[in-house]
Amino acid sequence: MSIEYFYAEVQYFYMKVNNTVEVLEKLRNLYECKNLTELSRKIGKNSSWAAQAKKNDALPLHECRNACLEFGVSMDWFLFDKEGQSVDKAELLNLIQEGLFESKELAILEDLTLEQLKATSALILKQVENIVITKKGNGLEDRKVV
Repeated sequence: MSIEYFYAEVQYFYMKVNNTVEVLEKLRNLYECKNLTELSRKIGKNSSWAAQAKKNDALPLHECRNACLEFGVSMDWFLFDKEGQSVDKAELLNLIQEGLFESKELAILEDLTLEQLKATSALILKQVENIVITKKGNGLEDRKVV
């Protein structure tokens, strides 16, 4: 067993995992339903679906995934109450540029011009955008499920 796998297992063990009732409540709130029957109907299930999931203690992972895509929330929020993080695109670009400029000052990237550093920053930002959520101002610019 690798140390990374062991560390992930330990982290998971100590995380509080939401139970089915908590997850169904989050779904109910997202879909703005008064009760579980209304939630069941709203997501296209029979009227007793949510009550059965609650009774059987069955986490509705497929429905959570759909809600993640529809409402822009994370599965971590559903299961672990962890809020997703977003980064302002301009701020991230600035941080990347500062790191590259510092590398130039430390003679790690000494042969690159200022324009090359800016272009490299933009390329790095483009790659980062492929895996994280970035926001511009108050609204989300890109939603990527990680």
